Amino acid sequence: MTVLPIGDRAVSGAVAALRAGAPLAIPLPSPMPYTVTGTDAAAVNGAKGRPADQSVGLTVEDIDVVAPYLDITDEALRLARWLGTSERVSLLAPVRSCGPGWLAPATRDGMLFFTSMPWLPGLAKILGAFGHLYMSSANLTGGRPATTAAEAEAALGGRLLVLDGDGLRDGTRPHGSTTMVRMSRLGELGVARSGINNAAFGSDEAAYAADLAARWRSRADTSL
Repeated sequence: MTVLPIGDRAVSGAVAALRAGAPLAIPLPSPMPYTVTGTDAAAVNGAKGRPADQSVGLTVEDIDVVAPYLDITDEALRLARWLGTSERVSLLAPVRSCGPGWLAPATRDGMLFFTSMPWLPGLAKILGAFGHLYMSSANLTGGRPATTAAEAEAALGGRLLVLDGDGLRDGTRPHGSTTMVRMSRLGELGVARSGINNAAFGSDEAAYAADLAARWRSRADTSL
């Protein structure tokens, strides 16, 4: 479709496209990749060449958007906020069955797949216009996540608006999909899907989960 550098024109075009139901490709902060983002989960899946009803991730402007529907303790909610904003991981957390319908595309087996990580400067206005959007990595199923605007455009066949944020990202770093951290109702952590966040731990997912928990406890003790 077209590639636009991040700016007022790109943001206005992105909001208009999303309001019309069309997905687009946007960059997340390093070391995360480009993503396909949309107001319609089926359209996000379609852009990636996968079944319309496949589960997708949910990105929220703030965890408070989904907090009323999460089946976790207050302490676990504080941990979830830290994991999203500071650690920038994706979360898989228990969700109540009485939530609104827009949670359904990101919910499976009673768990909500979401992220509340901050967006790049200049793009936060897009998420702010909607509060929540559906999201998945900017590649066809089975392909490598795109780490540049050109890679995103090529991977998606030039069919989507791509917002070019390469200059706002660190091209010297390895990039990849986010680690998905599973959280229990009480805040116990495990790795549901390895990603760039736990790459330094190799295949030892338990060690990464333990490191997150230890750093959270240390942070909480320091704030007392």
